[in-house]
Amino acid sequence: MGTGTFGSFEIGRRALHVQQKGAKVAGQNIANANTEGYSRQVLQLVALVPPAVPGVVTPPGYGVAVSQIDRITSRFYNHQLMQGLTAEHYWGRLGETLEGIETMFLEPGETGINAQLGEFFDAWQELSVNPESFAARVSLREQAQALTGVVRDVYTRLDELKFDLQKETEAVLTEVNTIAAEVASLNQKIVQLQALGKRSNEMLDRRDLRLQELSKHLNIRIIERGNGSLEVQAGGRILLHDNHHYPLELQAGVDQISIKNNLGAVLEVSGGTLEGLLESYNQVISHYQEALDSLVYQLTGAVNRQHRAGFRLDGLQGGDFFRALPGQNRAAASFSLDANILADLRRIAAANAVTGPGNGINALNIAGLRAQLLMSGNTATFHDYFRSMIADLGVEGREAARMHQVMQAATESFRTRQDAVAGVSLDDEMLSLVRFQHAYTAAARYLSTLDQMLEMMLNELGR
Repeated sequence: MGTGTFGSFEIGRRALHVQQKGAKVAGQNIANANTEGYSRQVLQLVALVPPAVPGVVTPPGYGVAVSQIDRITSRFYNHQLMQGLTAEHYWGRLGETLEGIETMFLEPGETGINAQLGEFFDAWQELSVNPESFAARVSLREQAQALTGVVRDVYTRLDELKFDLQKETEAVLTEVNTIAAEVASLNQKIVQLQALGKRSNEMLDRRDLRLQELSKHLNIRIIERGNGSLEVQAGGRILLHDNHHYPLELQAGVDQISIKNNLGAVLEVSGGTLEGLLESYNQVISHYQEALDSLVYQLTGAVNRQHRAGFRLDGLQGGDFFRALPGQNRAAASFSLDANILADLRRIAAANAVTGPGNGINALNIAGLRAQLLMSGNTATFHDYFRSMIADLGVEGREAARMHQVMQAATESFRTRQDAVAGVSLDDEMLSLVRFQHAYTAAARYLSTLDQMLEMMLNELGR
């Protein structure tokens, strides 16, 4: 654009367009003041400098132009926010599992396993006093059935919880795949715009928001490419690259589940909802089921050995009181009375061989098993072992709840700091509107003045 009068008009025209665009950017910020994930935008202006030409007087300038519209955000706080979300949702999901297990055990309570175990040994104590009493034998059998029933019920509900966790994991993987596909699609659009020399701040905001949602489910590593796309890694594997993503799926084994991609590579998942689910399924529930199996296996073995040493009402030597177990694995799932005991109460061996079948010494010996150190390498009684297991469960549950609260507070702090950088301030935007309005009015007045000057010059030339 040349210098002189018409160059001055161009300066005014550019000023009008730039100030109008500035008002539009302020309006966009105001319109999205409550939009989740939106980062405020700032108009960056540059003064147009004329080239230096030898022998020609340099004009004062060519006016103003928009260099770019910046998206104001903080990569540091955004990264910290995603890390916080990953930890928060891990502890939250793990805490839900531990809380659910505590509810299943019903401890302490009158109907829990510990109470039923105590009443089981009390029933043997009562039988030792009246070994020939039919009522005492009925009471013992009913109490034994109550004990075996509550143990099997808890164990079955733990199995059902594992099934629910597997289904929930599949649902979360579906959501992860959906988010990954959307981020890959946004990558493609952003790259295409950048190739044309353009940029969509709204698309970048949308991508960041989806990555935050993805970080709730698993720990991700983000690598930014020079073409504007992102590569996202998770569990040591590439989750998405440019416009391609690698869907995840559940791999179920024997009492174990894992996550692999569509190429068959297993992910070492860390953090987020997915690690909470995997740890709940593979470790937490399995640990408490194994603890129940150990309790039942040792209790069954000890009671059966002592019961076989006693004598029944008919003078014959006793057999098993509980149904014999082939091994410790899933012992609690098949915990029940021996079929002979269920069929005939006279087969309960309350007596010993010393004074005949009418005494209750063997029943007293079985009742005394409650005080013997038969668990944890002969260092704990049945009650001590179970109480220690429930105490560990309570400690783990409280620790998960505490860590969840801590990470919630940290996440909220990072979100607040990110909002302080990227959030929209309505007061600031109103000031920007006033500033652009005044600049626009001044530019219009400038053009009006130039028009008057040109008109006056033309009138003078016409005389």
